[in-house]
Amino acid sequence: MRIIILSPIQNSLYSRLITWQLSGEKDIHIDAIIVRSHWNVSRLRSEFQRDGSRLIKKITRKMVLGDSRFSKSTDSLKQIQEQVKMPGKSLKDLSSRLSIRLERVSNFNDERCTRYLKQLSPDLILFTGGGLLRQEILDIPSLGILNCHSGILPNFRGMDVVEWTAAESSMASVGMGVSLHFMDKGVDTGSILMTQRLELQPDDSFESIRERIDAMMVALMVNGVCGLRDGDIQPAPQQIEEGKQYFIMHPRMRAYAERKLKEQLPILKSGF
Repeated sequence: MRIIILSPIQNSLYSRLITWQLSGEKDIHIDAIIVRSHWNVSRLRSEFQRDGSRLIKKITRKMVLGDSRFSKSTDSLKQIQEQVKMPGKSLKDLSSRLSIRLERVSNFNDERCTRYLKQLSPDLILFTGGGLLRQEILDIPSLGILNCHSGILPNFRGMDVVEWTAAESSMASVGMGVSLHFMDKGVDTGSILMTQRLELQPDDSFESIRERIDAMMVALMVNGVCGLRDGDIQPAPQQIEEGKQYFIMHPRMRAYAERKLKEQLPILKSGF
């Protein structure tokens, strides 16, 4: 199986861990890693329109703090990094170590990236962040493009779904967790391959939940690729009417969601 990894940023720990773990798998060959430029003006403009003031915090965490922003708590990306003894601090380091081609593009949807992907003609593309993809890109790999979503599909699609799950009091009925799915022209509406629910803890916060979810996403992506290689997974189409698309949560709504999280955790405690 020939795969390509699309990464939103050079030092993405999520992208690096997926690359490192899949590099040791039998019959899986990583043809290339493609990284989107973070200094693209149109990208910064569109992300500011979407994220507003949150974009500054986001850039600081990813570009300035780097790997140091991750804690070494149980089931975190940092802990996985230490367990698998992954070398280097960037995708450049990793690609050099593994002899994988590394390309930079201004946008995954630009002509240069499209031509490059068509030239390589991969079986599978792994999307590890970086915006929406147009149909021409989605149609290139023979199997499709995989994305891991930080919520339970089809119920919670879109942005800030961890917080929206708490706000809608759906922690017991739907649960929090991750979903591996093929991408299509919608937002998190493609066929689902796997879902995994998170076991909540009595002292959880949104930060601790997201930290464990990030680690779960690495495992689900790796397991999903291996399952497709072995023929053990059959994707299940989503029914659009079964879920909703959510958008960035307003700070006031987030404060409400935090209260709802604290209210629901004691109720769920008996199940821990």
